[in-house]
Amino acid sequence: MRRAGPLALVAAAACVQAAPPAPVAVGERVYQKCYACHSLEGPDPSTQGPSLRAIVGRAVAAEPGFAYSPAMRLYAVKQPRWTRESLDTFLADPQATAPGNEMGFFGVRDPEERHSLIEFLSRS
Repeated sequence: MRRAGPLALVAAAACVQAAPPAPVAVGERVYQKCYACHSLEGPDPSTQGPSLRAIVGRAVAAEPGFAYSPAMRLYAVKQPRWTRESLDTFLADPQATAPGNEMGFFGVRDPEERHSLIEFLSRS
């Protein structure tokens, strides 16, 4: 059996593409759009929005001590829990999903980024 020479190994290595980043790593990067207003550590009076800690499966508009807008309280009646699907819809276009909510954010348009963000949040 013949062994590959050093040039063949370099050429083969150049053909191997780096693996795409894991969804959680991408989600952590996407979360940078959220962290100015939302904590992952639990309720934080210094942030404008509610905590996103353990958001997947949590009741909508239910963080104790946070003053939710009427729009979010109404959305909670229609959608009582944050599921992956409801988060995907909300994050795609918060104003269309819960018209009149006070979150000044236009959404995450890229479906892969939303999926990664939800995956990241599901582990927080």
